[in-house]
Amino acid sequence: MKKASAPALSVVAVLVLAASALVWWLLRVPAPYALSRTPEVEVTVRPVKSRYPEAGEVAGQVDLLLKVYVQRLEAGDTAELSELGAPWYTGRDAAARKLITRYGAHAGDAVQAVVQDPAVPNLASVELRFGDGQRQTLGLSRDHDDVWWLQLGDGDPVAP
Repeated sequence: MKKASAPALSVVAVLVLAASALVWWLLRVPAPYALSRTPEVEVTVRPVKSRYPEAGEVAGQVDLLLKVYVQRLEAGDTAELSELGAPWYTGRDAAARKLITRYGAHAGDAVQAVVQDPAVPNLASVELRFGDGQRQTLGLSRDHDDVWWLQLGDGDPVAP
């Protein structure tokens, strides 16, 4: 019986790893929200300057949520904005109406989202800097499926 060569084993190992990554990608739970075609928004998401890597990791994970948030805010759609709230929170509709009233007019210009260093896992704080100088701080929570949500309404920020 002939032994497999080291390069052949390396190729097999790479193929197995690539197949595993593909299966993981296909089976992962996608975010239950997506950008709409309109209105178009310009949101730059970046981590706060830090010596810790967590803010950078969270910034990559919450990029879509923050863009969808600004888009729904600008559109003034209470129902769709409230759907970005953590499902275990109550009063999301009323909270969404208040956010639209307070920040909706500011969402039309370019927005910078600065992700702060997370103090604990699964919770994040983001400062939105609207183009006209207005600022807003958002609390975010991650559930057990690794989906990030807004802390919108009333509730415990940690997923049940």
